[in-house]
Amino acid sequence: MTPLEIEINGRTLQAEILEKNSHCLIASIDGKTYEVDLQKMESGIYSLLHKGRSYEMEVTRNEQKNNYSVQTNGHVWDVQIVDAEIRYQRNHNKGKLGTNENHISSPMPGKVVAIPVEEGQEVKEGDTLIIISAMKMESEYKAPQDARVKKINVKAGDNIEGNEVLIELE
Repeated sequence: MTPLEIEINGRTLQAEILEKNSHCLIASIDGKTYEVDLQKMESGIYSLLHKGRSYEMEVTRNEQKNNYSVQTNGHVWDVQIVDAEIRYQRNHNKGKLGTNENHISSPMPGKVVAIPVEEGQEVKEGDTLIIISAMKMESEYKAPQDARVKKINVKAGDNIEGNEVLIELE
């Protein structure tokens, strides 16, 4: 089958389904082979068995193309299957303030740890705009390009929802 590029919480992986028979799935992820038993229980709910351990997964499609939230055992992962169209759009829009790059949002619920910028501040591409704690990890969200901070919708210590607009840029 065709290899896939998958992003999980911002980390890019190369994946390929090697074999699929009934419920048995053999896949290669970054060169490592996994054999799992995967069964769809109901719409969006899957049962996965790997090395004798059972996992129940809830998969929800998000607004963006090929973007999903996967929840299992209290953990949530933002997963995007990167296809040729998405790669083209990313390369085409690189360095431009596009419709999806005029704000900063977190793909999952969490807590605002710090906001090292202020409204009206000019920022450079790569500058840290906000730090979020989610799933026992801190993530820095950086400016996608040179811009000005138009509005900050949260403050340090706030609990946030997934896909909530945190900072608006112009």
